[in-house]
Amino acid sequence: MPKKPKRPEAEIHAMIGKEAKVRIGCAEFARDFTLGKSQDARANWDVESARHVEAWAPDCAQAFKEAVARARRKFDIAWGLSD
Repeated sequence: MPKKPKRPEAEIHAMIGKEAKVRIGCAEFARDFTLGKSQDARANWDVESARHVEAWAPDCAQAFKEAVARARRKFDIAWGLSD
């Protein structure tokens, strides 16, 4: 399996938020989440925490979930020089 390109954490975070906001009714979607390292074989990161998810509209929550899944398939995070 070819290696996925690595991107800075901030770039992936912004990408997820931007993609989630594209869904109709989610333009004001707040990107209050953090990414963290993962030992998962599919990606070296995952969503570590998300705040105020109970206030997210169901469509926005689904858009967020889909954006995370797409980003995890496409990119790993460049966590530092030791990677």
